[in-house]
Amino acid sequence: MKERVCLPSGYKETGWRQEASEELVWLGEQYTGDLGDEANLFVSARELAMWGHLHLTKGLIQGRQILPQKVFEQVTSMISPPNLKPSLPRNGFFWFIQDIPRSKSELGDELPSGSFQSLGATGCVCLVIPQHHTVAVRMYNQVGPNPEGYDYLEDIKTFGNMVYSSIQGYEGKRE
Repeated sequence: MKERVCLPSGYKETGWRQEASEELVWLGEQYTGDLGDEANLFVSARELAMWGHLHLTKGLIQGRQILPQKVFEQVTSMISPPNLKPSLPRNGFFWFIQDIPRSKSELGDELPSGSFQSLGATGCVCLVIPQHHTVAVRMYNQVGPNPEGYDYLEDIKTFGNMVYSSIQGYEGKRE
């Protein structure tokens, strides 16, 4: 990943970390590996947005195809079994995919079909709305249990709906 994506894309704040850094939120655990088998992949808000943009453009960065377009089409395509309960979310590879609003989906009900998002272990979000050529990120470094009364599903859906509402408001002003 470092050789084929991070370096050609100019990503300097993404990678597997084995030691604490003042620039990163650390989970208080000691990590030993750098192969992706532990929860020690770190990224800045800026580069998380760039990852979303990489998927939005299907691997095209500044006129250069970083990886084949087919790779990005595949990872953002739905792979969930067709016989899942209608209320359950639909997924691609590491992305939740919006086809229709679903009660147990992490995607906001107002997001258009084709939108997709990825969630991090500490609550960060990368939301991509291809229909509006938009990427939005949220950095939320929650470690441990949620506060009493906190509704995770409602919170993450609200984030997506707020982003979409903001886009709608902006596009209306441009016309």
